[in-house]
Amino acid sequence: MIRVGIIGTGTIGSELALQCITTLKEEVRLVGIVDTDVQRERLLRKQLGLSRRYTLEQLVPQVDLVIEAASAAAAYPIAKTALQHGKDVMIMSAGGLVHHEAAIWKLAAEHRSCVYLPSGAIAGLDGLKSASIGRIRKVSLTTRKNPLSFRNAPYIVQKRIDLNTIREETLLFDGTAEKAIQGFPQNINVSATLSMAGIGSKKTRVRIYACPGLTHHVHEVAIDGDFGSIYTRTQNLPSKKNPKTSHLAILSAVATLKRILANIKIGT
Repeated sequence: MIRVGIIGTGTIGSELALQCITTLKEEVRLVGIVDTDVQRERLLRKQLGLSRRYTLEQLVPQVDLVIEAASAAAAYPIAKTALQHGKDVMIMSAGGLVHHEAAIWKLAAEHRSCVYLPSGAIAGLDGLKSASIGRIRKVSLTTRKNPLSFRNAPYIVQKRIDLNTIREETLLFDGTAEKAIQGFPQNINVSATLSMAGIGSKKTRVRIYACPGLTHHVHEVAIDGDFGSIYTRTQNLPSKKNPKTSHLAILSAVATLKRILANIKIGT
């Protein structure tokens, strides 16, 4: 039985919380949840039967595993707080760790804690991790989503792109994962995870397309190195609750939690 605290009560955080009190209830005790949206947190706590309200600083010492499901901006502070208390942490908003990897890895080593980064909405990370033992020459990610999925993304706002006028497949962005994460923090977290598993955010290339009428989120990963080459294409249905989030990303979070609990671990 491990004690879990969840930060963020959006689509992924809510589903993880529900899993903790249902299918995982024999192995997990959900101690508490925290969200800056007080009303949303209160409603979920009522649904889960959690009476006590915690702050982040109050919750972390009470748990074994902290799960961040809040935002890219909150990911690093949450990870830092958890690790400084010697706690394991699962990070869903991997983009928030870009530029902070060295500090996070150092804290994890100093406090003998683990940092978990779920695969999210892409396939191929297991092969990339294996390939990275040798030399990797190229890693790229091509993402296609419905234009409305990119609404309010900083890059879209900065470039003053009117998503409602897009009538055919349109290239919105072509650059490094580092820049993609800055411009699309809610849409392209997978590029951060891909970067940390491979050759880094400055070398990983990302292309983002807006595709009117597209009902899936499509991610294509291409890897080339001394081992040979890997190509994966993942077609994800968006979450019914939040079109910016792929349903597979939610399942990946639950699968990661189950892997942490498991005595048998399959895959690289």
